[in-house]
Amino acid sequence: MGRSIVAVVLGIILGGIVVGLVEYVGHMIYPMPAGIDTSNPESLKTYATNAPTGAKLFVILAWALGSLTGGWLAAFVARQSHTQLALIVGGVLMIFGIMNMLTIPSPLWFWIAGILVFLPAAYAGARLVRSPQVV
Repeated sequence: MGRSIVAVVLGIILGGIVVGLVEYVGHMIYPMPAGIDTSNPESLKTYATNAPTGAKLFVILAWALGSLTGGWLAAFVARQSHTQLALIVGGVLMIFGIMNMLTIPSPLWFWIAGILVFLPAAYAGARLVRSPQVV
């Protein structure tokens, strides 16, 4: 049980790091316009409403890759219940994504893609682990 908890925690941490890195790349490709105050929620809401579709797709990509890598790590570290633990990681990351969408206005397509991407990506990450590993 302890190994399973460690696997999930490590998966969530790695997933969060990957999400941050991919979103950082997205911000480099689609920089925020001058005058956006990232500490001001209203300013962020205005930007999110008018952000290019490519910038929004980068967020979906970040969530998918974060869930994939987090699910992979959880499955790799765990000795049993590989898929279930990967899906727990994907579920936790999905909760974070939903919290993000509740905070920052998002179009309907973004909500649909955002909710649908996490669990399949985490499952795919678990499938990348061919057999139980000993770490």
